[in-house]
Amino acid sequence: MRKLFFMSKCLPKTTFFRMWSTLRASKNRAPFQTTTFKSWWCIDFLILILTLIPFVSSISTTILPNYQPGETMIIEIQGNLLEPIAHSDIIFKRSHVAIAVDYDVKKILDKYYIYAQVPITPNNYTLFINNIKTTINGNAETINYNKTFKVSGNITDYSINPGFIVTNSDFFITIKSNLDQQTIINTNFPDEGAITLNPGTNTLKFSIIQMPKGTYSAVFGKYTIPINIIGQQINQSTDKLTVSPKLIRETLKQGKQKNYTFSITNEGQKMSENIYFSYSKEIFEITPQLITEITPNGSANITISLKKLNKPIFENILIAKDNEVLENITFEISFTDNENITQNNSNTKYYCSELGGKFCSTLETCSGETVQSLDGSCCVGVCAIEESESSNWISYVLVLSILIVIIIIYMRYKKTKSIKSKNLAINSILKKRI
Repeated sequence: MRKLFFMSKCLPKTTFFRMWSTLRASKNRAPFQTTTFKSWWCIDFLILILTLIPFVSSISTTILPNYQPGETMIIEIQGNLLEPIAHSDIIFKRSHVAIAVDYDVKKILDKYYIYAQVPITPNNYTLFINNIKTTINGNAETINYNKTFKVSGNITDYSINPGFIVTNSDFFITIKSNLDQQTIINTNFPDEGAITLNPGTNTLKFSIIQMPKGTYSAVFGKYTIPINIIGQQINQSTDKLTVSPKLIRETLKQGKQKNYTFSITNEGQKMSENIYFSYSKEIFEITPQLITEITPNGSANITISLKKLNKPIFENILIAKDNEVLENITFEISFTDNENITQNNSNTKYYCSELGGKFCSTLETCSGETVQSLDGSCCVGVCAIEESESSNWISYVLVLSILIVIIIIYMRYKKTKSIKSKNLAINSILKKRI
């Protein structure tokens, strides 16, 4: 009976009752009445193994046994899933202790995918997927799945985020390079070509205007991510926003609070309204959370503060309107106990595009701040054509000349009028004398 009690706790109820009925029917048969206790254990063990085979293999994943530190894990869940998998039912553990991992789960067509950023620390980890609604031997069951994988070796050359896309508008993909020099990777999305990765964060923006809806297997170097374009927005936004700075890369002292101010400029010809932000509310706090309007060539400031002050932050904040991403801000922040090795984000470490700036022509001047970037003097503002000083002087001289001419004409007119008046008076006196 202990044996049956143990099996009833370990197996799904329907499976247990089928085994129990089989055992009861077998005991009533004459050939089994003389079976020894040892033989019964063999039969029970065989039944248990045969019953568990479909139970174990009903759900599987494409998870690999080994990953590099910092690599992006992109896996497919295989099996007959009756209900969607909740985000909260996925857990990553190290030595039976749950750990924080950046991950997501999504259904694309009839398949479920999980992507996660593999931890940096080498060790053995386990992926748990709980409360999976599936079928076993044709019967609906709720089971749990787990699979152990190993993180070892050198840190990965680059990682990708996110690991899948489901969208009806333009989108961003971020590839973080851990190398100290440029590297080139191949891609087939949207066309065959190559991408040059700079050290640090590389943000790629994709437009779906010319892409038919459907599912694509997009290759970015060693990663293949599913992209599902579910149709284009009927009215694509004409808003043109820029943000400065676009990238924050710093090493801060643990526990030290810091606020960051960003300027969002409307470079379009129309009023931009109801601008909001998509971000992790567990990591960031943004004030204000909604920008009601920005006039053409106008700007608005936002303040971003950090909530987590002890764990590395590699996150993007998306600036959006009407479900369309218009810009993004990248944070790459690490923490240290040694205040002497903290580093600020010097502009000379970034390219002008990473700072959200542009290069002004010789006929233009920068209306904002001009900073030094890796590729030259960068205008973090608006480039505008300004009249030269010589042109202004010419205008001043021309106006002054016109005024002088008017004065001379007036004086001559006044003098002529005065002489004419005197002549009339003399003529009048002479006539009287005659």
